[in-house]
Amino acid sequence: MHGVESGVYQADILTIVGLIITVAFLGSKLFQRVGIPQVVGFIVVGVLLGNSFLRIVPPELIAELAFVSELALGLIGFDMGSHLRLDDLRRLGRSIACILLFEAVGTFALVTAGVYVLTRSLHTALIFGALSSATAPAATVDVLAEYDAEGPLTTSLLAVVGMDDALALLLYSLAAALAESILAQSGSLSLVGIIKLPLVEIGGSLILGVVMGLALNFVLERMARRHDAMAVSVGAVFICVGISRSLNLSLILTSMVLGMVVVNCCPENGRYIRFTIEHAGPVIYVLFFALVGARFRIDLLPAMGLLGIAYVILRSVGKFTGAWVGGALGGAEPVVRDNLGLGLLSQAGVAIGLALATASRFSTYGEQGEQLSSLIINVITATTFVVQIIGPICVKLAITRAGEVGRARLGDDAWASDSVIER
Repeated sequence: MHGVESGVYQADILTIVGLIITVAFLGSKLFQRVGIPQVVGFIVVGVLLGNSFLRIVPPELIAELAFVSELALGLIGFDMGSHLRLDDLRRLGRSIACILLFEAVGTFALVTAGVYVLTRSLHTALIFGALSSATAPAATVDVLAEYDAEGPLTTSLLAVVGMDDALALLLYSLAAALAESILAQSGSLSLVGIIKLPLVEIGGSLILGVVMGLALNFVLERMARRHDAMAVSVGAVFICVGISRSLNLSLILTSMVLGMVVVNCCPENGRYIRFTIEHAGPVIYVLFFALVGARFRIDLLPAMGLLGIAYVILRSVGKFTGAWVGGALGGAEPVVRDNLGLGLLSQAGVAIGLALATASRFSTYGEQGEQLSSLIINVITATTFVVQIIGPICVKLAITRAGEVGRARLGDDAWASDSVIER
């Protein structure tokens, strides 16, 4: 499918999209009734509608709707950033930095060592270790929003998952360069080559997010009606997503910085925009997570085998233990130290994207490269499905244990009742 070729074709797309949204939303209510976060319902319904079962959502349509994922991630990144006030980050900064470092690097080291013991292949172990450090923020943010979570754990979790992908890119760049050196049987490594790509991506994302944030805040401060902010703010997020995609930047990091700049320049604007996006975004979020489910192929689950099981276990242990050690060394509150690791288990977009990049990058290295590419794709795809189901449930457990469920509702309800006004 490459475009709208007829009225019938157009109706088919709209019908299927409408069906996905409706069925996924209603299906998620069944999961909520038994205390499971709605995002799990979205994903499971997507799996049922995809090629693994009913085949209502064809792969061609998923490819055509790829932009939905980018829009959703942009809104999610903005929402994350709008929760991150500099005052809170200064207060929690040391603990967040320690947690981020230990959960990412610790997971990388543990998974690399475990995979090497199983495969006796250093280049394979390095790639799996690097991929394991990435964390998916989308499902985590959805759960926090669903349960109106607020408090030190929520703030710390949003900061860590927002910056985690930047560190994962650095680790992957280093691991991939080392793996290439091993496969090419070359001992020459360029430090500039290793760090140039991630630093350019991260630096570009930061600059674009700051510039767009300042511009958006300037416009919002001069708008006569609060309701007008909805179109402008959502439009700014979409512009950030588009530019990030064109320049190969991190759209999550860019949109998160956009949200941070707005909320710290003018807390009132940031709070209103967050409220707006949390009400305007659900339809896109439902479609996004259902399409995530529709992409999964259940037939790949057996392919993960012992290596896949070991990967999930080692990654989970690394994330939880690393977060606990980092929290202890960084002086985090016990409620943050003991629970934050539970919020880091989800893995999706970045890991799959890096897995695809690995397949493309290493397929030219003969039989060993092709074997590595196939192994990475199969195991990461299969394990992603598993952790995307487990992850949101663990996030709910974390915020419940921390006593942060519902704490955002009282303040937002009181504020929202006064926000249906014109400035």
